[in-house]
Amino acid sequence: MPMTRTLGAILALVSLSGLLSPGVAWVKADTPAPQPTKEFEIRDNQAFLGGQPVKLWGIRCNNALMSPAVTERHIRCLDTMTAHGINLISVALQGTNGGFPSVDAGPNGYRSDGTLRPDFVDRLEELIREADKRDMVVALYLLQPRKDQELRDEAAVKRAMEETGRFLTERRLKNVFVNLMHEFSHPVRADHDILREPDGPTKKAKLAAWFHATAPDIEAGVCPNHKSGSAVDYPGVQIRFFQEEMPIPEQGFVVNAETHDNDEPGNEGIFNAFHLDSMKKDWANYLTLPRGAMIFHSAYGEGVSTATGTGPNPERGGYGSGEKDRGVRFYYDWLRENVGRWEYPKHVK
Repeated sequence: MPMTRTLGAILALVSLSGLLSPGVAWVKADTPAPQPTKEFEIRDNQAFLGGQPVKLWGIRCNNALMSPAVTERHIRCLDTMTAHGINLISVALQGTNGGFPSVDAGPNGYRSDGTLRPDFVDRLEELIREADKRDMVVALYLLQPRKDQELRDEAAVKRAMEETGRFLTERRLKNVFVNLMHEFSHPVRADHDILREPDGPTKKAKLAAWFHATAPDIEAGVCPNHKSGSAVDYPGVQIRFFQEEMPIPEQGFVVNAETHDNDEPGNEGIFNAFHLDSMKKDWANYLTLPRGAMIFHSAYGEGVSTATGTGPNPERGGYGSGEKDRGVRFYYDWLRENVGRWEYPKHVK
């Protein structure tokens, strides 16, 4: 009898451990294995999707997962994006700057122990698969300086890396690459020691090792804060992320993870002639850079609520000439004219 009770207790513990183990959030009982998406790869410092070389042009949508309605709005805009040449979107599990009226209004897809919130991963998978239907790539940002303090310790950071990798692998979501920590070593807001200097190269390599332990086939990198002096390189780097006014790295596959935002929170979607000229000169740098990609950033596109009460805004909106014309339609028009619409595996003018 004691032996039976002991065995029963062991079996119960094993069962409970299985229920609580990483991965449970996305387990879907009695459903067939998910179909794999096209696979993103880097070969000889160039982007490939589904075995074909591709040139990536992106737009930041890092607060797209904050609610079912917001995610649905983004999905409804994907066809307009591809029609104008956008074939890359970024989304974030820890949301970015919420802008006006609250910089901290962005969402957080992780619990304090680093486990994934089921509703977030459901929306993430839906958005990734909808992007795949249109032959698009998704840049997934994991941690952000606005939210990293909500992970309680370094063990939670490690679990977030491992569990996100496991989710992408088990759900066979391959049309992605990953920014493990955006704005590494932010001078003010990076809270965990593992996410800031000194010893940045070692810490970045450790983050990558944690992620690749469960997602060995997904390319990843770490984007340093543009004012931190932290380097884009570290041992084993796959993607050299950089942001804002940082110079384009001279080697490797490079991604500008956040172009300079010229519209200010509270004044979203309004740009002057100087802004427009500066942005177009910046975008032109990527026309002849096969080993690089750019992800256009605006407060209009990512701010939560914003002055109009409609943010984040995945729609093009207007041309940004004033309060009645808020938007980023000029970026879409520039891409359509200079790059062409996206028809996998090429842009077509």
